[in-house]
Amino acid sequence: MRCKLVFGLSLVILGPSLAASADLTSAARIAPAAYVQPVPAPYNWTGIYVGANAGFGFATASTAATFSGLAVTGSENLTGFVGGGQLGGDYQIGSIVVGLEADFDYSAQSHTTTVGAFSATDSIPWIGTLRGRIGYAVDRALIYVTAGGAEGKFSSTFTANGIASISGSKTHAAWTAGGGIEVGLTGNLSARLEYLYLDTGNINLGTLFGVTVTGRVQDNLIRAGLNWRFPL
Repeated sequence: MRCKLVFGLSLVILGPSLAASADLTSAARIAPAAYVQPVPAPYNWTGIYVGANAGFGFATASTAATFSGLAVTGSENLTGFVGGGQLGGDYQIGSIVVGLEADFDYSAQSHTTTVGAFSATDSIPWIGTLRGRIGYAVDRALIYVTAGGAEGKFSSTFTANGIASISGSKTHAAWTAGGGIEVGLTGNLSARLEYLYLDTGNINLGTLFGVTVTGRVQDNLIRAGLNWRFPL
């Protein structure tokens, strides 16, 4: 009889605690797990790419004619549309991105001078470059500088009375340097804005009747472009 009484009192005293413990255990079993926002993978700049660009060029072409120690100089500005394509590759090491790029652009940069019945048109029909580049990546944004070699065609046409004309052209190497910013829009597509400066240095255009003619072309290109990237 005494054992039954003790057992009954135990149930009365411990019953609420046991019930609460059971409720907590059940609640723990059905409570949903906390949602953890996935961290997106950093943008990958390593890979190869192909793309297209378009923009504007403004060049200064200067000439000097020297005879018996006397020099006559002149210059003109050639402006116009530029556009073409590029092919390159990048390799990312931490936040540093190094790469190599080749491009080829059509150029409408030209200038025409008319004096009476005579006119002369100078133009830059095309430009190509091969450049290295190095930049600093902040996820999808890449700020870079670039430098290398370039080559362009420089043409001149002289017309008399709109009928007879004489033309000539010369392809010459140049050095180039610049910089830009490129932004990854998707995993494969990126967009960029770039500036390039090109300089041929002094070009020996020839000697005629003891007159030596030299020239120099300094070009400025501002181009926007899109690249389709193939990450590695």
